[in-house]
Amino acid sequence: MSERWTLGEVFVLRHAGFPFDWLEGLGFSEGLRSEVAALLEDERALVEAVRTAAGEDAARTARQALEKGKEPSLKAKYGPACTQALERYRAHRAALSARYAQERQDLRRRLRERAAEPAIQEAVFFSNPAMYENVWSRYLEGEQRPDNSDARRVERQVYTYLQRFCAKNETTSFFGPISYGECDGGDGEDVRVVPSGSTRRRTFLTFWAVTELARAVAREPEVRRHLPLRLNPLFKVEPGRASCEPLKLEVALSPEAERLLAVLPGAPTLGSVSSALGQPLEAVLRLVVPLMKSALVLLGLPFVANDFGTFSSLREAVAALPASEARERWLSRLDELERLRGEFEGAGLTRRRELMQALETRFTEYTGKPARRGEGQVYSDRLILYEEASSPFRLKLGRRFSEEMAAKLSGALELSAAYGDSVQRSYREQVRDAMGAEERPLDFLEYAVRLRPDEVAGSRFAPVPPILLDEDLSRSRTLPEDFLGTSQPGGRYSLPDVCLAKTDQGFEVMCARVHHHLMLWSWLSAFYPDRARYESVAGQWLEREPAAKGLVGLAIRRRNKGFYVYPGRKLMYSVSDVLDVEQGALKPHDVKVLPTREGPVLVDGEGKRLSLYMPLDDFNTYAPFAALAHPQVLHAKLRTQGRHLPRLHVGGAVYQRERWELPTTLFSQVSGMDLLIAVERERKAGGWPRFVFMRSTVERKPYLIDTASPFALELLLYLSRGAEQLSVEEMYPAPEQLWLKDERGRYTCEMRMQAVRWSEERG
Repeated sequence: MSERWTLGEVFVLRHAGFPFDWLEGLGFSEGLRSEVAALLEDERALVEAVRTAAGEDAARTARQALEKGKEPSLKAKYGPACTQALERYRAHRAALSARYAQERQDLRRRLRERAAEPAIQEAVFFSNPAMYENVWSRYLEGEQRPDNSDARRVERQVYTYLQRFCAKNETTSFFGPISYGECDGGDGEDVRVVPSGSTRRRTFLTFWAVTELARAVAREPEVRRHLPLRLNPLFKVEPGRASCEPLKLEVALSPEAERLLAVLPGAPTLGSVSSALGQPLEAVLRLVVPLMKSALVLLGLPFVANDFGTFSSLREAVAALPASEARERWLSRLDELERLRGEFEGAGLTRRRELMQALETRFTEYTGKPARRGEGQVYSDRLILYEEASSPFRLKLGRRFSEEMAAKLSGALELSAAYGDSVQRSYREQVRDAMGAEERPLDFLEYAVRLRPDEVAGSRFAPVPPILLDEDLSRSRTLPEDFLGTSQPGGRYSLPDVCLAKTDQGFEVMCARVHHHLMLWSWLSAFYPDRARYESVAGQWLEREPAAKGLVGLAIRRRNKGFYVYPGRKLMYSVSDVLDVEQGALKPHDVKVLPTREGPVLVDGEGKRLSLYMPLDDFNTYAPFAALAHPQVLHAKLRTQGRHLPRLHVGGAVYQRERWELPTTLFSQVSGMDLLIAVERERKAGGWPRFVFMRSTVERKPYLIDTASPFALELLLYLSRGAEQLSVEEMYPAPEQLWLKDERGRYTCEMRMQAVRWSEERG
């Protein structure tokens, strides 16, 4: 089936906002690193001399002392060979110590100079204004601080931001810009980088901020009568009561409340309900408020959620209200926010600091809510603004190159499809076992409530089970694409992140990550001018692939800047999410979950099988929903039973970077130059490259660690605290394989590409 995987002609290019060279320049010189290697050789010679003179126990004691940065105690009877070895070690260590101290001071100055770059300062400010105001700007004031623990803590924080800006392919403002690429129709085998012709920015009010503004508008008495009022479709209304049985929600309905619900279809606002009932608005509100608290009725100013124009949509909703003092006041307020946002979009750092303060002051004044939230949360918009920026780069891939790349990726995608089948089968079995002897069909919402997380396995840190391989000391290993079996036949979709590593022979292809998604119109489309072309492959697959029939999108309310527009039918399931769902969406009681021996099956009212499309990555590994999903394509989590996993190839692509597992105790008792020596000792023994990504058992995010940088080693110590183990992965593509360049240097990058597999019978 490998040949049936094809790549879309348009893809997203994500790259770091600053050149990798800036980070590379914050490490010790090659000369100093050579001296560290020589000192380690002296260590080895000293331990061998002790072993020859006094045996294995004495050698172990000497080695343990050296690993703690201490000289071993040598007895006179050990003889002159040991004494001479110790003297050589002392002399080399003293010379290294002097050079280390000098270069460290030079690197501290270099770090400060890099942190003072205007673009870096602006990136830090927009990434975390509190960090900039409280730490960064103070760090840059006055003379360089003494080299003490407080200074090292601040330098570690500064370096943490720099490694993110220079080595992480994220999507945020100009320090994580968005670009695109396409097959240009030529027959070439090349990868061409061409100017994009644009480096503009787009600044938006975050979704949560717009939501709070809408709520504030809705609290205005003059506005309230014109607010849309609708019955929550998740409730069933009967004489004297309304209920959402799966959520154990029941609302007693007085005769007045029943009359109110009866007129709702023809009276869609509070004011029209008041007229239809012949009651004053205040009386209607007294009826509506308890119904709102129980979520039976929904009241709020409508605006478009899943779009770049969310804020404009809110203003249009306010402008559509009848004339009133409150309407005019809020239009003036929204226009003021828009004016400040527009000026912020084109301003420099000094003015941005002023504008951010003005925006936050106005927001709090208008809504009564703090202008920042969710400190430290990974997937939460913390500010009231977010920003995207277009990249100066654009890629053009020759057709032959694209076809060869698709062929090389096909094996990796086949393995991912087989792994997805296996994981999904285990999810179905988990759900089947959790449901027990249940034989009756369940409404979807009842099913979702029954199978909450305390009932089934799942973790955000380890969302899919690992496949454990035997210990393998080789540096590289090739796995057959059917290593995990063969996937079930039929169409599949996948959104792999693909990296290209430049070599003398061309490019190596890496399947860095596999997302179980379609390439839909979304926040990543901010600078792509042709929506139809952008989502053409996904649209064609949904329209023509037999396996796409019955696919329904799970309706999820936007939580942050990320949004995805699924073009087909949607299924609502959450009380809090139905406000944004368009009319005509499937309701939970429109579909049923059938228990079977193999696991749950989702069907519509006519008994036709359905499968879920999940816009959120976490839901793809949430067992109750994943069990009902379209056949999944998931990146196999391949790990080792020992401490080393070689670089793994599948088909013609790299699938897993070389990886090592380390106990944190290796570095917990040393600091300064001894930490550099300890890391170099372990690096040499394991064969790590200079640059690696590290993740601890208590930290979700990986960090790039330059094993030759004192600031990165401080970050390593920080990651080790409270953790039992460190996971180390090679940086791949390696620095010398980076090919996206400009006058500033080289950039890390990856391509997010639509991949689809077609069934034999294509529509």
